[in-house]
Amino acid sequence: MGPQSHRKRQGAPPRKKACQSCTKSKVRCSLDRPVCSRCRVSGRACVYPALSGDSDSGPAEANHTAIEYQTCESFPDASVLGTPSIDPLPNMPIPLAPSTSGSIWHSPIPPHRHVETGGSDQPACSFNFADISLVPSANAGDIRDRWLRPYILPPLGQEEIPKVYHPFTLQYISRVLATYPRFMLKDGGLPPIIHWAQITGREMPRSLANCYSLVRLWDQAVPGSETMVIGTVEREMERLAAEPTSSHDFDHLSDFQAYFLYSIMMYFSPRNSAAVNDKTMITLMELAARTTSNGLFCTAEVAHTRPSWESWIVVAAKRRTILAMYLFNSVYNVDRLLPNFAADEMRGVYAPEDKELWSARSRDWWEKTYDRYLLDWEDGIFEISELWRSAETGSTERRARIERWAQTLDEFGMMIFGVCSHLHGC
Repeated sequence: MGPQSHRKRQGAPPRKKACQSCTKSKVRCSLDRPVCSRCRVSGRACVYPALSGDSDSGPAEANHTAIEYQTCESFPDASVLGTPSIDPLPNMPIPLAPSTSGSIWHSPIPPHRHVETGGSDQPACSFNFADISLVPSANAGDIRDRWLRPYILPPLGQEEIPKVYHPFTLQYISRVLATYPRFMLKDGGLPPIIHWAQITGREMPRSLANCYSLVRLWDQAVPGSETMVIGTVEREMERLAAEPTSSHDFDHLSDFQAYFLYSIMMYFSPRNSAAVNDKTMITLMELAARTTSNGLFCTAEVAHTRPSWESWIVVAAKRRTILAMYLFNSVYNVDRLLPNFAADEMRGVYAPEDKELWSARSRDWWEKTYDRYLLDWEDGIFEISELWRSAETGSTERRARIERWAQTLDEFGMMIFGVCSHLHGC
């Protein structure tokens, strides 16, 4: 090339570069200055790399230009999909590995089918989770393929409108989900997706025993152990994904819950959020489908009669964990600028149940409470899809059912109610 071409290349303006936030997320940047559109919506600090020709910039501007917006001062447009700025979990460091070999701690007692509970202040409860009666689900495949929804077109003649999450709603979901592993740091602590009967007694499922161990070790970090411990958690997640299919719903449910809690713990960690990727989400939904296939309803529930306590505990914990997984998937999709769609495969599934049923500590009390529950819902148990926008939204009858349901909720049910209210105006 001649001197003229060389001079032309030297005189060309430098190519504009995306801000650091968009570069890290691998998404297209609008290049608006001082703040790009994505950072404006999400409330992030928008930092641009310095251009080689910026000779007039001062020492601070030579490295970056950053403007931080307070989202509460300028209410963002809810029609724009953006990722909220989520503060990392406080005081949640990487744990020390259980041993130098990196092996997982196992409960000395094999996975259980029979649990006995009780103490000086309450009668003993005996559970037999080997004999539960559920109705097999036909929609397990749709739950397994949920991750494909943003990538495929709807059937010809059907129109799918993406759900639009306001950034504040996403921030609320993220902050609530991020607390779930931290429940396990306290003695007897329970995330709201795990029923107390799953962990109380002399025996505990291997997957949940390992999960409690690793989450607690996560809170006792030793500097320099990050790589080893992350590898330990990832190997346990791989073990859960590779577990052979079992005939016991109790085992499938525990595997699914443990994998979900690991995913939350790593995704909201400031140190290793990149470890949760599409492969993680695909595996999570595969485990959800595995536990769904045997049923999301008790046989007695369908007949509007009282099921066994064990059967109800399993399906209630399943439904809670799957609903929480859908919220987690929504946060994950928005963070990658992917659309979210209504969970049609969950239509007809019962919404989170009466808090008195979930927290009951004796069989006799639970049975009496469930009998009252059936009387309260003689017109049909409340379904999660009744919170979605439809022709009945806002009607007197629908509002009366929603209010009757909301009066009985615990904190998990209230979270579901709040998110659905923001999305659907129920």
